[in-house]
Amino acid sequence: MLKRAAHIKVTSGGSEARFDWGGFDGDDCFSDFHVTVLAEGNSRRFDFGPCAGFGLRKLSRFFRDTTQAEAGLGFRYPDIRYCDIHRLGDEYRLVIRFEGSGLFEEFCIRQPVVHIQEE
Repeated sequence: MLKRAAHIKVTSGGSEARFDWGGFDGDDCFSDFHVTVLAEGNSRRFDFGPCAGFGLRKLSRFFRDTTQAEAGLGFRYPDIRYCDIHRLGDEYRLVIRFEGSGLFEEFCIRQPVVHIQEE
């Protein structure tokens, strides 16, 4: 059974990517998923809307299993949005894409430390 809220935090030096799920409905859906990235002293938040519990399980497996090269999540609310993460040696490359606005952001976190917490 999933918890009401969960997060995965990937940190390295002054960089951080935090994946947050909140508002679990008791079945298999969170009412909110967002990613907050802190890089070069700037903080950016990317909202994706509701997320099935599968998204949390998929990213948790990716970060725990170092043989997986990539994981991605796709959303349709309020437009088509993607959150993809790639493992490249001792770093992660996070790619955020929002088709509606044309947003494309890419972040690199070298020699990361991963913290997974399900509340």
